[in-house]
Amino acid sequence: MVARKGRRMRADISLSRQARDFMAEILFTQRFYSAIAVLLIVFETVATFTIIRRVNYTEIDWKAYMQEVAGVISGERNYTKLQGATGPLVYPAGFVWIFGLLWQVTDRGKDIRLAQYVFLGIYVATQALVLLMYKRARIPPVLVGLLVMSRRLHSIYVLRLFNDCVATAFAYMAIFAMCNRRSIQWSGLLLSAGIAVKMNVILMLPGAAFLWWRAGSWRLALTQAAVVVGSQVAVAVPFLLTYPVEYVTRAFDLGRQFDFKWTVNWRFIGAPVFYSSQWALALVAAHAVLLAMLGLILWPKLSASTAWSILKSGCSTRRRRTPTMLSTEEVLLVMFSANFVGIVCARSLHYQFYAWYFHTLPFLLHVSRLTLPLQLSVWVAIEYAWNIYPSTTFSSALLAVAHTTLLAAIMWAMASQKPKRKAQ
Repeated sequence: MVARKGRRMRADISLSRQARDFMAEILFTQRFYSAIAVLLIVFETVATFTIIRRVNYTEIDWKAYMQEVAGVISGERNYTKLQGATGPLVYPAGFVWIFGLLWQVTDRGKDIRLAQYVFLGIYVATQALVLLMYKRARIPPVLVGLLVMSRRLHSIYVLRLFNDCVATAFAYMAIFAMCNRRSIQWSGLLLSAGIAVKMNVILMLPGAAFLWWRAGSWRLALTQAAVVVGSQVAVAVPFLLTYPVEYVTRAFDLGRQFDFKWTVNWRFIGAPVFYSSQWALALVAAHAVLLAMLGLILWPKLSASTAWSILKSGCSTRRRRTPTMLSTEEVLLVMFSANFVGIVCARSLHYQFYAWYFHTLPFLLHVSRLTLPLQLSVWVAIEYAWNIYPSTTFSSALLAVAHTTLLAAIMWAMASQKPKRKAQ
């Protein structure tokens, strides 16, 4: 009898261990990644469709977008005369043409439900693209699952219809193109398409320039820079030929003043500091220093190189038949970290700006080398802060702490990691 009980206990322990090991395999290995990714996409499609059907749409900028592009469609080319309900048109010409198409498709912007379904498509396509990149970068499913858990992100895409969603989609397409040497030549055009919708994609340009130089020397970097500039000019030709100064100063206004009322990240510093020129200069200086640390010290470490050796190799007059193959992990880390330092040093973050970097968080958490409980705690803190409206002293301070913690951990991990020479 005692022997039978012992055998049963050993069997129960063995079964428990097998269940635990199987769960660990699901959450932390790539064995079931593809199946999990498919389930996440199906879940997102159904869940987001349900949100559209059951949660009321909230008007913020869509009507203004439609009014602005309607002015262009009616023949106006002077950016200073293009207005919407929330203010003047401040986005580049790519925004005008894409949202002009949406104006046509949605009955001059009146068919909100159809517009929501279009943004549902953009949302699911973006998630699918990010999941594909994360499979190549071997991100564990336990972190990938965070992609479907944001209340704020669903709202930004299908309940608010912000143009940030379109710009972000182009940015991720550009990053995906960089992961393959056969398609890297398209990355500049795709990145420029994102910039042409909203300027925030410029935050990724330093990372892109580094990767272009490393993959294909000065030729690829110069070619892609020409593509970026040339495509910006091409989409803006109707405005540049008529009112060029008005277009450039409105569409690319780098000195734009943000309203303290809407800030998510700097509420705790108070309005006087927020509006001060000294604070603005300090943020610009911090951004420049962080980018210099990344470009001159940390990014070269990812390929077991130095900034000087990469610069010297890129200046070679020998023509490369094909660009150097970059690993997916290197591409994502360079592009995402370039974007993230811009987020950390942003003069102000408004609620829709969460779309600028939300999808990068699982990867950044993974490479940070923080323990899993700390990784999840940072994610929860960030998500919490973005869901407090209006922001409070506590929520904005918590966001700043979470951002700073994550950035410091990422930079320390890059500084101390052993580089992977073999491309994925």
